[in-house]
Amino acid sequence: MASITFLGTGGGRFVVLSQRRYSGGIWLDLECRIIIDPGPGALIRALQFGKNPQKLDAIFVSHKHLDHYSDTEILIEAMTYGMKEDRGTLVIEKNTLEYISDYHKKAVNLIIPEPGNEFNIGDIKVETIPTFMHVDAIGFKFFSEHGIITYSSDTDYNKKLIPYYKKSKILILNSIFPSGREIKTHLNVDKVIEIARNAKPDLLILNHFGMQMLNANPEREAKRVEDKTGVKTIAARDGMEIDLELKKKERQTTLI
Repeated sequence: MASITFLGTGGGRFVVLSQRRYSGGIWLDLECRIIIDPGPGALIRALQFGKNPQKLDAIFVSHKHLDHYSDTEILIEAMTYGMKEDRGTLVIEKNTLEYISDYHKKAVNLIIPEPGNEFNIGDIKVETIPTFMHVDAIGFKFFSEHGIITYSSDTDYNKKLIPYYKKSKILILNSIFPSGREIKTHLNVDKVIEIARNAKPDLLILNHFGMQMLNANPEREAKRVEDKTGVKTIAARDGMEIDLELKKKERQTTLI
């Protein structure tokens, strides 16, 4: 089954330290198997939610914050069958590469893209997209036979992002803060509303919640986005799986 599984939906150091929400990243079962931003506990959560890390084809790391890359090396070991075979691909933001040991780098195919680059992982075309944050980071756009899946990574709002987010079947936005909480380096729900109005994905998924977002109730914030934009919007949950093979109408019925 082609699907997206959320191995963790927490963001920011205090949520990660408390594990009030897990921090394992996102697992994609598409034409190949991919994990995005494997933070603390990614290996454990993958196993917990029925995924086999030894069957990974690629690891994607968007930037150098610990909650996005910490389990990269152990997942490389899984992907390479305990470092016994050179296999799999590590796609990693250039400034994050220094945090990965030479020992692990040598075991995989390395792709170090700039925003706007395109490349293939198996049969999937991938485009890297820019972010607007206080550290260098990249988002990812996957052109799957099941539709376009776009992951924002951590970013502030900028109208230049809208063309990258358009035509997404599923748009995953790292929405750390609730409505009314303004910060210039990350999205809050007010900025998410602006993106939803302009990008108009089939399904918008809020993810990567900070403590204030959890206290505000992510489901309530997702409803706020949907009510104001008409875009189907849900808040991700730890272990949540999205079946990409369902038709849009069936998927929306399943999510209600």
